[in-house]
Amino acid sequence: MDQPEIILNLWYVCDAEGVIYSLRARAYLGMGTTAEKLALLRQFAAADYLIARSFPIPETFCMDGNSVTHRSVLEFPGASIALFAEAIETLQTELPSQTLFDIPDQPLICLTPLLKDDEGGIRPVITGEKYL
Repeated sequence: MDQPEIILNLWYVCDAEGVIYSLRARAYLGMGTTAEKLALLRQFAAADYLIARSFPIPETFCMDGNSVTHRSVLEFPGASIALFAEAIETLQTELPSQTLFDIPDQPLICLTPLLKDDEGGIRPVITGEKYL
């Protein structure tokens, strides 16, 4: 679709064992073909996590009463949107009142893991790179 639409970069902060500690999300107005919109998201995924809004793990995904979940939850169809649903709702409410766009029910997304190191730093894991 060549129509402008709100598209999303979504990140999750995890360790080498796959434990997810927090989420990050950022909205963009994408224009062009789907491939062009995905290219835009991928381009910004490598650095925009540094300025993206941070979100906690939703309670429904928390493991054993802790504020974490495991990367394996993302293996189920639709799980990434479900995991980020509260973050997406918040981004929607923060859109300027002048915008003519809403975040679609099935938004175009780029999902990127952020690998947390022992010193607390994080770095994006780009597609194809092994981190486990």
